[in-house]
Amino acid sequence: MYNQLGEAVLKTNERMEVGVITAPDEPYAAEIKKFLGHKGGNWEWHIERCVIESLDALETRFYIGKVNGSIITNIMTVEHQGIGILGHVFTMPDQRRKGACKGVMAYQMEDFRQRKGRALYLGTGYDSPPYHIYHSFGFESVFPKSGFMKYYVDTDFEEHYFAPAPVQTKPIEWHDWPKVTALSGIVGSDALRSLIWNVYGPTNMEGGFLNFKHDLETENIYEDAKLLITSDGVIVGWATVSRDYRWRPAIAVLDLFFHPNFVEEVPTLLSSVAFPDAKVQCYVDSGAEKKAAVLETAGFTCEGRFRNQFAYDGQAYDVLVLARG
Repeated sequence: MYNQLGEAVLKTNERMEVGVITAPDEPYAAEIKKFLGHKGGNWEWHIERCVIESLDALETRFYIGKVNGSIITNIMTVEHQGIGILGHVFTMPDQRRKGACKGVMAYQMEDFRQRKGRALYLGTGYDSPPYHIYHSFGFESVFPKSGFMKYYVDTDFEEHYFAPAPVQTKPIEWHDWPKVTALSGIVGSDALRSLIWNVYGPTNMEGGFLNFKHDLETENIYEDAKLLITSDGVIVGWATVSRDYRWRPAIAVLDLFFHPNFVEEVPTLLSSVAFPDAKVQCYVDSGAEKKAAVLETAGFTCEGRFRNQFAYDGQAYDVLVLARG
């Protein structure tokens, strides 16, 4: 469905119509796919699907600017329950430097707030021209000198969002996309957050989750994957089990990450995971003492320690290998 939001005047004095396409929208499907056809890969996989079908409860919106009836600029958001990722910011090369993107973003940000949005995340180059544009709209680096940026409607968002609450486990769904980024973006927790997803420290999961979801649907990689979610719908932990085919016979790898406020609930997450009949190893950085303790309580034992295995944010970390089976 297309909804016109207003107009913006470009630096050339042209009037640009600003509107939002809420997917799925078959009348606009071909135009959106053509406009963002350069994205390729799994980005294209998501775009091609969302414009013609509902992807669980994921909300995909394309904020567009049109001149003389043709789309010249776009900003996409994927959201669920007020948590979103902003991406696919693109303006036609011959329409750049006219203020088109800023004109659309002003409406997009106001629409997000009007719809009771709570948090938006995005990725860009630190200290780049786009970085400063986003900063002018209220975004700030998740951690110093980072192009991973956040926008919170309320400054105390994280304190309330990740407050202790009853939990349960669930399988992965499309609408978990932005909420997984909210969890992976927390500062001050484990350095090694996912070996399989290559997540070290606070990380934008815009691309990582999409690749993961594609693998879940099309490849035979994961033995199981579960999320820990609160009664308010907040994702506070993940656990995935996949085969490590570097070894014969195959070893399975457990990736586990959770918010520190929910360490007592992690056994619930682990008990929901279907482990294969094989040795299962989990790699834990030397600063993640709570994770190591939870795993030992769940029957894992430490098999070894890799000294100075990786460095993050100027600090060297050992890696513990804990295993069961």
